Amino acid sequence: MTKLIETITLPNGLILEIIDRSRPIAADTTQVVFVAQIVVTLDESFFSGREHYEATRKVFGPQLTYTYRKERTFVRTQDKDSVFSDLVETFKNDTMAYLSHRDFPRRFALSKLRDILSHPYKYSPPQSIETSGEET
Repeated sequence: MTKLIETITLPNGLILEIIDRSRPIAADTTQVVFVAQIVVTLDESFFSGREHYEATRKVFGPQLTYTYRKERTFVRTQDKDSVFSDLVETFKNDTMAYLSHRDFPRRFALSKLRDILSHPYKYSPPQSIETSGEET
């Protein structure tokens, strides 16, 4: 079951969604699943050249989705809410500054480009792009 718990507008304008995807495993146990998502719209200005922008857009489309997922298995059902709250609190304490940084969208887009360039076999069709060294 998917349940949107919280929506946070970050200082850089991005929208962070906190999602609960927990589900019962047995009568008295639950798999607690915390998901955080941010949609980043690709912008050509993130890249040093149009070919890098086009390659990233071709593979991922006009938007990228940052997803963080953390889960705990076999949690007593009565402890589900507190375990989920702990996961949310830890995530916020550890990553909000990183996600809120004004340069996060560009850095995230460049990380996707690096993945395309480093692992072309993961993407179909294979990308043939020259790297200039500027993007890393």
